[in-house]
Amino acid sequence: MIFVHSRIKRFSIRLQRFVYLASVSFVLVNSHISTALAQETTDFKITGFVSLTGGKVIQGDVNGVPIAGANCPCYTADWGNAGVYRDNFSLKPESRAGIQFNYKPSANLSLVSQIVVRGTDSTPNIQWAYAGYKLDKHWEVQVGRKRIPLYYYSDFQDIGLSYPWVSTPPELYGWEVTNFNGASLRYNNSFGDTNLSASIFGGSEKTKDPLYLTLYYPNKSEVSWKSIIGTDVELNNGPLTVRGVYMQANARSQVFDLKQDQTAKLSAFGVAVNLDLDKWFILSEVTQLRRDFSASGYSYKAPAFTLGAGVHLGEWTPFLNYAEYKEKSSDQAKYVPQSYKRLSLSLKYELDASSAIKTQIDRHTDITKNFGGDATVLRLSYDRVF
Repeated sequence: MIFVHSRIKRFSIRLQRFVYLASVSFVLVNSHISTALAQETTDFKITGFVSLTGGKVIQGDVNGVPIAGANCPCYTADWGNAGVYRDNFSLKPESRAGIQFNYKPSANLSLVSQIVVRGTDSTPNIQWAYAGYKLDKHWEVQVGRKRIPLYYYSDFQDIGLSYPWVSTPPELYGWEVTNFNGASLRYNNSFGDTNLSASIFGGSEKTKDPLYLTLYYPNKSEVSWKSIIGTDVELNNGPLTVRGVYMQANARSQVFDLKQDQTAKLSAFGVAVNLDLDKWFILSEVTQLRRDFSASGYSYKAPAFTLGAGVHLGEWTPFLNYAEYKEKSSDQAKYVPQSYKRLSLSLKYELDASSAIKTQIDRHTDITKNFGGDATVLRLSYDRVF
């Protein structure tokens, strides 16, 4: 909380609850479970993370199309969780805390669960709750609730310590559905100096009043993705990591008060290429999501990419990044596309192996001028794992 200074006069009730729940969770880990851990073997582990992230729009378009029912200047930093910064400093849009439990009742069976609270949703939410069973040293079946592995950082995008930005690029990361209930078959192996990890996955998800839709509608809503099926493959050889993913689903979105009910065939793919040369490193990712509303006679696709380079200078890591999101509609009378781009400069300082502080300035440009407007944003974060 080193970023909180005298200018911050009060917090929202939900943010207070977020901090309270995060504190209680940390106390539980260190007190009530400490007795059990005294007798623990490697069969049971508890880990967690905290990211206290704050920021504000320091310069923005006051005439931008309002977001979440409030006038701009504004900037959407987290689409999936409706994290929006405005011209007053706030910890609410991106702050989060989580605890993960890992239990291995046998050599082949593992049970994993993760609970997360956020500044935008202080109710504890189960992100992960699945069982994994190793068929042999290469194959594993996982059944339960997981995050959809659509992006390179999907499995750990809430853990701020694991990347150089204050948060993952919102041009790619963030849709109305991020988790699924189902199963996956995973494969891991090594071939010389090359490590291979791959999976096929499938399932479904239904969520009421998703935070994503509150950016557009204040009404009651429901979203479901059914028949989710996909595959991902990741290869690592020395400094080079390459990952590819493909997914499709049947999507339905309902806004009840407005009597909106839309169904679409959804498909998405992505490719990430990362290069780590010890001191210098490059991070890149390209994705495209397509929705085909055949009943309504239109479709749109949303290509996006991020590209950045950084350098390790002892405990300091400066990182320069460019990202862009550009929708293309088959019928602009039925669907008006959105497009935006962003240039950012981040600076990360590692306090120790388990914590870091970061600052980032973003220059966001609303290309189509139809959601939020242009904005310059300053953000700070304290990230810790335990």
